[in-house]
Amino acid sequence: MLIANLLGIFVFLFSLWKRLKDDYHYEKVFNLAVFILIGLLLGFFTSLKIFNSYWFWLEIVGIALGFTFAIKNQKIKFIESFEGLVIGLLPWLGFYYLANAILTHNLISFLYFWLTAVSVFLFFFLDAQYKKFTWYKSGRVGFSGIVTLAIFFVLRAGLFYANIFEVVLSLTTSLLLIILLYNLSRNND
Repeated sequence: MLIANLLGIFVFLFSLWKRLKDDYHYEKVFNLAVFILIGLLLGFFTSLKIFNSYWFWLEIVGIALGFTFAIKNQKIKFIESFEGLVIGLLPWLGFYYLANAILTHNLISFLYFWLTAVSVFLFFFLDAQYKKFTWYKSGRVGFSGIVTLAIFFVLRAGLFYANIFEVVLSLTTSLLLIILLYNLSRNND
């Protein structure tokens, strides 16, 4: 598990830097990554102490808090950095699920690994193609990250069909992402 997390952290840092290096100084990108990792660790330790079965959502809340604080503090644009966050965290999550599936022989973790792997490929496909979509008139950055994450959460809800709380949280998150995409497509600034 340690190797999967170290590899995940490396991929996260590299992907975030690669996505934001043209627009922001490396120091801002590094600070953003540090705040995100601190938020993730806060969510992780909270999940250890309080709700172990909801570790995923507590870590998402921690990441969101760290991310929000960093973009406000570093004056980084939300959509650009959100896309870097998505493509940085999905492979890390995939490494975690693959390692968990191997260590515990858990079919659900293996299915989650494939879900994240497909999401990463979907992200890169959409990133290469989204400007060709005639219905997405604004052509703004952020489309691939938002759509990938919305589809990820819809599919995640399908895999967690037994736990209604997980399903509701996943579908609500997906709906919020679709609303964000709608606002992004309408906004031309």
